[in-house]
Amino acid sequence: MSETKKENLRNLILGILNECGEIPKVKLAKLILFAELEHFHKTGKSITGLYFVRLSKGPVIAFFDEVLEIGEETDWAKKTSHIPIKEEGVSKIQYSYQAKKRAPLSKDIAKTVKDTCAKYGKMSGTRLSAESHDFPAWKYAEANEPIYLAELAVKNEKEYFNLVDAVEEIDESNDAIIPEKISQALSGR
Repeated sequence: MSETKKENLRNLILGILNECGEIPKVKLAKLILFAELEHFHKTGKSITGLYFVRLSKGPVIAFFDEVLEIGEETDWAKKTSHIPIKEEGVSKIQYSYQAKKRAPLSKDIAKTVKDTCAKYGKMSGTRLSAESHDFPAWKYAEANEPIYLAELAVKNEKEYFNLVDAVEEIDESNDAIIPEKISQALSGR
């Protein structure tokens, strides 16, 4: 995996932590998802260049845990707290993160991060997870299967299945037609 993509993820995490302040791990994972989607809808490009993985709590960007661990203590501080679960009579450990330095983001990515935090920053990680369960790409993916940003960007099931059908029909030897086929599939032509 390209170290540049992991570096892009590290910078995105820092940017979100700079903009939103201390954030629990689940919420951070979801804000990354929504920042990637916001940026993709505006520009047609990914911030990180990474794919997502289908986990039970929703799609999570690849290498999330690895990049979080690498950045601990140099880029962000990891905090541990115990959250009581009254219904189960136990407490659950929750990790949260807080930036230790500024993120080197371009103006357009910094704007995406700011817009994402303004739109989703007040929501809980649980609420954001529930929203991520509405994505057809997550619903129909197998456990631990890669999910690409273009798939996640499709919110309606009909468009999603048009996209899946178009990708399956594409002759891999003619990569030049992929954008055209995907565009046709998304527009329902």
